[in-house]
Amino acid sequence: MTRFRQRSIPFLTRGLADDWDMFFFMQHYGVPTRLLDWTENPFIGFYFAVMSSPFSVKMKAGKPVLSFSSDAVVWVLDPVEWNVHALRHQGFDRGVLTPSDEALQSYKPLTQFSDMNVQPVALYGAHNSPRIVAQRGVFTIFGQSTKSMEDTFESERFPTNCLIKVVLERSFMAVMRASILNHGITESVVFPDLEALAKEIKRNFEFED
Repeated sequence: MTRFRQRSIPFLTRGLADDWDMFFFMQHYGVPTRLLDWTENPFIGFYFAVMSSPFSVKMKAGKPVLSFSSDAVVWVLDPVEWNVHALRHQGFDRGVLTPSDEALQSYKPLTQFSDMNVQPVALYGAHNSPRIVAQRGVFTIFGQSTKSMEDTFESERFPTNCLIKVVLERSFMAVMRASILNHGITESVVFPDLEALAKEIKRNFEFED
Protein backbone atom coordinates (compact mmCIF):
# COMPACT_ATOMS: atom_id res chain seq x y z
CA MET A 1 0.00 0.00 0.00
CA THR A 2 2.86 2.37 0.84
CA ARG A 3 4.57 1.61 -2.47
CA PHE A 4 1.36 2.31 -4.42
CA ARG A 5 0.88 5.59 -2.54
CA GLN A 6 4.44 6.67 -3.38
CA ARG A 7 4.42 5.71 -7.04
CA SER A 8 0.85 6.65 -7.99
CA ILE A 9 1.32 10.39 -7.33
CA PRO A 10 2.20 11.36 -10.97
CA PHE A 11 -0.92 9.59 -12.26
CA LEU A 12 -3.51 10.85 -9.78
CA THR A 13 -5.81 13.66 -10.87
CA ARG A 14 -6.85 14.37 -7.29
CA GLY A 15 -5.68 13.56 -3.80
CA LEU A 16 -6.93 10.49 -1.92
CA ALA A 17 -8.53 11.39 1.39
CA ASP A 18 -7.33 8.57 3.63
CA ASP A 19 -6.19 4.93 3.76
CA TRP A 20 -9.68 3.65 2.95
CA ASP A 21 -9.82 5.88 -0.13
CA MET A 22 -6.46 4.50 -1.22
CA PHE A 23 -7.61 0.93 -0.52
CA PHE A 24 -10.68 1.23 -2.79
CA PHE A 25 -8.63 2.96 -5.49
CA MET A 26 -6.01 0.20 -5.44
CA GLN A 27 -8.69 -2.48 -5.71
CA HIS A 28 -10.16 -0.98 -8.86
CA TYR A 29 -6.78 -0.94 -10.56
CA GLY A 30 -6.03 -4.58 -9.81
CA VAL A 31 -3.67 -4.35 -6.84
CA PRO A 32 -4.29 -7.31 -4.47
CA THR A 33 -6.15 -6.19 -1.34
CA ARG A 34 -8.45 -7.76 1.26
CA LEU A 35 -11.42 -6.40 -0.68
CA LEU A 36 -13.76 -8.42 -2.88
CA ASP A 37 -15.80 -6.61 -5.54
CA TRP A 38 -19.60 -6.81 -5.66
CA THR A 39 -22.22 -4.76 -7.47
CA GLU A 40 -25.66 -3.42 -6.62
CA ASN A 41 -26.67 -3.81 -10.28
CA PRO A 42 -27.59 -7.41 -11.23
CA PHE A 43 -26.93 -6.71 -14.92
CA ILE A 44 -23.33 -5.80 -14.07
CA GLY A 45 -23.03 -9.05 -12.12
CA PHE A 46 -24.25 -11.06 -15.10
CA TYR A 47 -21.92 -9.09 -17.38
CA PHE A 48 -18.84 -10.09 -15.42
CA ALA A 49 -19.94 -13.72 -15.09
CA VAL A 50 -20.62 -14.13 -18.79
CA MET A 51 -17.99 -11.89 -20.36
CA SER A 52 -15.15 -13.40 -18.32
CA SER A 53 -16.07 -16.97 -19.31
CA PRO A 54 -13.84 -18.62 -21.95
CA PHE A 55 -15.36 -19.50 -25.30
CA SER A 56 -14.38 -20.58 -28.80
CA VAL A 57 -15.70 -19.11 -32.04
CA LYS A 58 -16.80 -21.13 -35.06
CA MET A 59 -18.27 -19.87 -38.30
CA LYS A 60 -21.75 -21.10 -39.17
CA ALA A 61 -23.58 -19.87 -42.27
CA GLY A 62 -21.03 -17.10 -42.53
CA LYS A 63 -21.57 -15.84 -38.98
CA PRO A 64 -19.54 -16.38 -35.81
CA VAL A 65 -21.08 -18.76 -33.27
CA LEU A 66 -19.81 -18.74 -29.69
CA SER A 67 -19.37 -21.98 -27.75
CA PHE A 68 -18.65 -21.72 -24.01
CA SER A 69 -16.52 -24.37 -22.33
CA SER A 70 -18.02 -24.22 -18.82
CA ASP A 71 -20.89 -22.91 -16.72
CA ALA A 72 -20.63 -19.56 -14.96
CA VAL A 73 -21.80 -18.49 -11.52
CA VAL A 74 -23.38 -15.35 -10.10
CA TRP A 75 -23.39 -14.96 -6.32
CA VAL A 76 -26.20 -13.06 -4.59
CA LEU A 77 -25.41 -11.68 -1.14
CA ASP A 78 -27.76 -10.29 1.50
CA PRO A 79 -25.26 -7.86 3.07
CA VAL A 80 -27.45 -6.95 6.04
CA GLU A 81 -28.04 -10.55 7.15
CA TRP A 82 -24.40 -11.38 6.51
CA ASN A 83 -23.08 -8.52 8.63
CA VAL A 84 -25.48 -9.15 11.51
CA HIS A 85 -24.30 -12.77 11.67
CA ALA A 86 -20.58 -12.05 11.11
CA LEU A 87 -20.54 -9.38 13.84
CA ARG A 88 -22.99 -11.00 16.23
CA HIS A 89 -20.28 -11.19 18.92
CA GLN A 90 -20.24 -7.37 18.89
CA GLY A 91 -24.02 -7.12 19.19
CA PHE A 92 -24.18 -5.61 15.69
CA ASP A 93 -27.79 -5.29 14.44
CA ARG A 94 -27.75 -2.70 11.65
CA GLY A 95 -26.79 -3.16 8.01
CA VAL A 96 -24.14 -2.43 5.41
CA LEU A 97 -21.08 -0.75 6.88
CA THR A 98 -19.22 2.40 5.85
CA PRO A 99 -15.56 3.19 6.58
CA SER A 100 -16.49 5.54 9.43
CA ASP A 101 -18.39 2.84 11.36
CA GLU A 102 -16.86 1.67 14.62
CA ALA A 103 -17.56 -1.95 13.67
CA LEU A 104 -15.05 -1.61 10.79
CA GLN A 105 -12.14 -0.47 12.93
CA SER A 106 -10.67 -3.98 13.09
CA TYR A 107 -10.73 -4.20 9.26
CA LYS A 108 -8.97 -0.90 8.52
CA PRO A 109 -6.10 -0.88 6.01
CA LEU A 110 -2.72 -1.55 7.66
CA THR A 111 -4.36 -3.14 10.72
CA GLN A 112 -2.14 -5.72 12.42
CA PHE A 113 -3.27 -9.25 11.60
CA SER A 114 -3.70 -10.18 15.27
CA ASP A 115 -6.06 -7.22 15.75
CA MET A 116 -8.33 -8.07 12.82
CA ASN A 117 -11.79 -9.52 13.11
CA VAL A 118 -12.12 -13.01 11.64
CA GLN A 119 -14.98 -13.15 9.13
CA PRO A 120 -15.56 -10.95 6.07
CA VAL A 121 -18.17 -8.18 6.20
CA ALA A 122 -20.00 -6.08 3.59
CA LEU A 123 -19.39 -2.37 3.18
CA TYR A 124 -19.95 0.61 0.93
CA GLY A 125 -16.81 2.11 -0.58
CA ALA A 126 -15.83 5.54 -1.79
CA HIS A 127 -16.98 6.26 -5.35
CA ASN A 128 -13.55 7.61 -6.19
CA SER A 129 -13.13 6.40 -9.77
CA PRO A 130 -15.32 6.28 -12.90
CA ARG A 131 -15.20 2.47 -12.76
CA ILE A 132 -16.74 2.09 -9.34
CA VAL A 133 -19.48 4.56 -10.29
CA ALA A 134 -20.24 2.79 -13.58
CA GLN A 135 -20.23 -0.64 -11.95
CA ARG A 136 -22.29 0.40 -8.89
CA GLY A 137 -19.44 -1.10 -6.91
CA VAL A 138 -19.71 -2.30 -3.33
CA PHE A 139 -17.41 -4.61 -1.38
CA THR A 140 -16.79 -7.24 1.19
CA ILE A 141 -13.58 -7.00 3.17
CA PHE A 142 -11.78 -9.98 4.67
CA GLY A 143 -10.23 -10.21 8.12
CA GLN A 144 -8.08 -13.02 9.52
CA SER A 145 -9.86 -15.85 7.73
CA THR A 146 -8.66 -16.75 4.24
CA LYS A 147 -11.60 -19.08 3.60
CA SER A 148 -13.86 -18.23 0.68
CA MET A 149 -17.21 -16.67 1.48
CA GLU A 150 -18.88 -19.88 0.29
CA ASP A 151 -16.87 -21.95 2.78
CA THR A 152 -17.44 -19.38 5.52
CA PHE A 153 -21.18 -19.42 4.81
CA GLU A 154 -21.30 -23.19 5.22
CA SER A 155 -18.94 -23.63 8.16
CA GLU A 156 -20.18 -20.70 10.25
CA ARG A 157 -23.89 -21.47 9.76
CA PHE A 158 -24.95 -18.19 8.22
CA PRO A 159 -28.71 -17.63 7.57
CA THR A 160 -29.98 -19.84 4.74
CA ASN A 161 -30.62 -17.18 2.09
CA CYS A 162 -27.70 -14.99 3.07
CA LEU A 163 -25.56 -16.18 0.14
CA ILE A 164 -27.14 -17.70 -2.97
CA LYS A 165 -25.35 -19.39 -5.85
CA VAL A 166 -26.90 -18.91 -9.31
CA VAL A 167 -25.46 -21.24 -11.96
CA LEU A 168 -25.55 -20.08 -15.58
CA GLU A 169 -25.48 -23.15 -17.81
CA ARG A 170 -22.99 -22.95 -20.63
CA SER A 171 -25.60 -23.97 -23.23
CA PHE A 172 -27.41 -20.66 -22.60
CA MET A 173 -24.35 -18.47 -22.24
CA ALA A 174 -24.18 -17.25 -25.85
CA VAL A 175 -27.81 -16.11 -25.68
CA MET A 176 -27.25 -14.43 -22.31
CA ARG A 177 -24.14 -12.69 -23.61
CA ALA A 178 -26.01 -11.31 -26.62
CA SER A 179 -28.91 -10.20 -24.42
CA ILE A 180 -26.66 -8.38 -21.96
CA LEU A 181 -24.87 -6.53 -24.75
CA ASN A 182 -28.12 -5.73 -26.57
CA HIS A 183 -29.45 -4.17 -23.36
CA GLY A 184 -26.55 -1.74 -23.41
CA ILE A 185 -24.34 -3.34 -20.76
CA THR A 186 -21.21 -3.13 -22.90
CA GLU A 187 -17.48 -2.82 -22.38
CA SER A 188 -17.40 1.00 -22.47
CA VAL A 189 -20.35 1.23 -20.07
CA VAL A 190 -18.78 -1.05 -17.47
CA PHE A 191 -15.26 0.31 -18.01
CA PRO A 192 -15.65 3.97 -19.10
CA ASP A 193 -12.29 4.46 -20.78
CA LEU A 194 -10.71 4.38 -24.23
CA GLU A 195 -9.30 0.86 -23.87
CA ALA A 196 -12.78 -0.55 -23.22
CA LEU A 197 -14.25 1.50 -26.06
CA ALA A 198 -11.65 0.05 -28.42
CA LYS A 199 -12.50 -3.48 -27.24
CA GLU A 200 -16.20 -2.79 -27.79
CA ILE A 201 -15.62 -1.51 -31.32
CA LYS A 202 -13.50 -4.58 -32.13
CA ARG A 203 -16.33 -6.83 -30.95
CA ASN A 204 -18.91 -4.88 -32.95
CA PHE A 205 -16.86 -5.54 -36.07
CA GLU A 206 -16.53 -9.22 -35.10
CA PHE A 207 -12.88 -9.14 -34.09
CA GLU A 208 -13.41 -11.38 -31.05
CA ASP A 209 -10.35 -12.13 -28.91
